[in-house]
Amino acid sequence: MGLSRGDYPVLTLGQAPATAAVRMAAVVIIVALSLVTLITAAHAETPVAALPGFLPAFASLTALAQLLTAYLLWGQARAGEQPALVVPAVTYLGGALLIAAHAWLFPGAFFVTLQHRGEAAAWLWVFWHLLFAGGVFVYGLYPAAWSGPGDFRRTARRGVWIMVSLVAAAVALARSGLLPALVGAGRFHVPEWLLVLMPAAMMLAMAALAYGRRARTVLDTWLFVAIAGMWCDIALMHRGAGRFSIGWYAADVIGLIAALAVLLGCLAEINKLYGRLVWRAARMDDANARLQAVNSELSTMAEHDALTQLLNRRAVLMHLTESFEAWRRGGAAFGVLMIDLDHFKTINDDYGHLAGDEVLAQVAARLRTAVRASDIVGRYGGEEFLVVLPGTDAHGIRITATKLLRAVRDTPFRCQDRPITVTVSIGATCVGGKDQGPEHVIARADRALYAAKRGGRDRQAWADWSRA
Repeated sequence: MGLSRGDYPVLTLGQAPATAAVRMAAVVIIVALSLVTLITAAHAETPVAALPGFLPAFASLTALAQLLTAYLLWGQARAGEQPALVVPAVTYLGGALLIAAHAWLFPGAFFVTLQHRGEAAAWLWVFWHLLFAGGVFVYGLYPAAWSGPGDFRRTARRGVWIMVSLVAAAVALARSGLLPALVGAGRFHVPEWLLVLMPAAMMLAMAALAYGRRARTVLDTWLFVAIAGMWCDIALMHRGAGRFSIGWYAADVIGLIAALAVLLGCLAEINKLYGRLVWRAARMDDANARLQAVNSELSTMAEHDALTQLLNRRAVLMHLTESFEAWRRGGAAFGVLMIDLDHFKTINDDYGHLAGDEVLAQVAARLRTAVRASDIVGRYGGEEFLVVLPGTDAHGIRITATKLLRAVRDTPFRCQDRPITVTVSIGATCVGGKDQGPEHVIARADRALYAAKRGGRDRQAWADWSRA
């Protein structure tokens, strides 16, 4: 279930409710990150040997996790045409760009010769946290009135443009040298106002999720994990202060773990959503198969007589009309046989209506067996049957009528364990040049049937179109 959005409801991470298992996993991760932060904080200032490859590896993995998360959320936003999901998607995109720029400008990480690179890297770290908190805040309070499907493309273009502009402005401002110094003597000094601003931004983001979205979906839950990771990141970075300290390394690792937790959580939920769609597709296929079977049965019931299993009056007349229209367009001629059981009322009176119904069913079976597969046999009404013989001339029509007479007469029927002989009378005709419609052919066959009745029954009578 290919599947289309019109066939199956699209459920995105912004719609999927967070299960108890998802919430428990998020709580376990948050508690684990908090415990690591508390334990590490006591030794956060302890210097550790500088590992030249650590920051590029950390930045690459974190940026990759952020880019993959942005890609997944973007795909979810497109699949569900949910403009609100564009906000976290572009937020993660901006985070990946800022992390890459932060690593590039970090002293000693790469061979670059940029002025203020230490300050620029520090400020980009700050901007990354503030941008993420701001994106989550906007997502949490995203107006429901903007969530219509028609707004998706406009919101997507606007979101990408705004995020790219913010990242470009952040990089330019960080490199400008106009911002207060955060680095001195190889240590990271966070001003009091910034130390208040960053946690306050995190609190506002969490409050927006809790109030605006009621923190009820899978995406809300994992965004809480990401924010908790940033809390721990900020705390350890403040405690560690010095670069290449235990606190600095631990802060980076916690940030990476939080980013990977969100990515893996989203992947797990998307896998569940895909499994649900496959299950729905299988169920839908089963339902469609059952529906087709029911429709086929209803179609059969609508076209067939319940007692004799032959075509009913409407269906056999429809086939007669099609044969007539084909003949009028230059197709082959066809014959018509009108058949009526002889003395059928006597059978009903002597043996009962159930026996009469059984005789009708047996006669119908014999008629169907005696004609060709291409011939059309239907119950015209009561004890009357109509047979249409496509591509048959007058001689062939008479031969078929004789076969039907014998098929009914030669083998006795049994009613209440008593053999009885049943016969039929047949009126036969062939379509001809004076016929203006199928009703003319039926009327002529009907006149021939009454002629057979008057002639003594158990016989056929012919009505030629040239004498109609």
